[in-house]
Amino acid sequence: MTKRRKITIITAALALAIAAAAVFFIFPRKSSSGSETPSRISVYDNAAGVIYTPSYEDFLAGCVAGLTPNNSELDPEAMRAVAIAENTRIKYFLANKSGFGGIGDLGADLTVSEYLPYSPEKVNERVKKAAKEAANASLSFNGEPFIAPICRISAGRTEALPPYSPSIGLPCDVDAPGCNGSSSFTPEAVREALGGGNLSYNFAEWFRDPVYTENGTLRYIEFSGERITGDTLKKKLGLRSTAISVDFREDLFYFTTKGWGDNKGMSVNAANYLAKKGKTAEEILAIFYPEAVIN
Repeated sequence: MTKRRKITIITAALALAIAAAAVFFIFPRKSSSGSETPSRISVYDNAAGVIYTPSYEDFLAGCVAGLTPNNSELDPEAMRAVAIAENTRIKYFLANKSGFGGIGDLGADLTVSEYLPYSPEKVNERVKKAAKEAANASLSFNGEPFIAPICRISAGRTEALPPYSPSIGLPCDVDAPGCNGSSSFTPEAVREALGGGNLSYNFAEWFRDPVYTENGTLRYIEFSGERITGDTLKKKLGLRSTAISVDFREDLFYFTTKGWGDNKGMSVNAANYLAKKGKTAEEILAIFYPEAVIN
């Protein structure tokens, strides 16, 4: 065999080895539920203007950490329940090619958002363990992943989100640390955040006629002649919850909130309460998502 032929064979072998490694890295592996789980994903952080490329498991851990800022106090079964629910949401967004805010995401698989609150700096060994155990476990409805709603603390009773999650009374959340909050803004700050054209010189008249659900969530409130939803108000002003009341006094607007999140689905605080009462992650998930199947 000539020297040139030997070099050609070696080169071809190396090319095949590199191609095989690329296939192993790029193509997703199958999870235990049969759904596809990529080994690595790209995540766009709009606030930082950068794209991260963590492993799937590391990204899941970062999202769990973002949802559980006080995770050192969280029961392991509650942590695992949160990780499984968050894994379900990630799989839904991947399947639908959207992480909320896909416009301008520079082609990333997902976009960091309040639904995927990626906080890798808060990951510890407890979070890593929960993410590792949950990476191949998720919920499905009619055979598909869904946006499993999660809030950190409910307002005392969650809003129903049929067909995935019923309204559930959670008295354990009412007096939980962090349930009640208040934020104050100057009229100028409110105008800057919300806009508004024909605003009265009487600041107390800016917000009028709030309409609430029977569970305390703000459906909408009149502002500058238009209806603004509780969800929009929460996002625009950076409030903790959609259960919002507004008051104007001493030249400031005060926004009082109850709960932490959208007041839907599984409450992390309630999941922890149930776990400490002996419930497993699977039992907790069955309470908040009774029509879902745990894969």
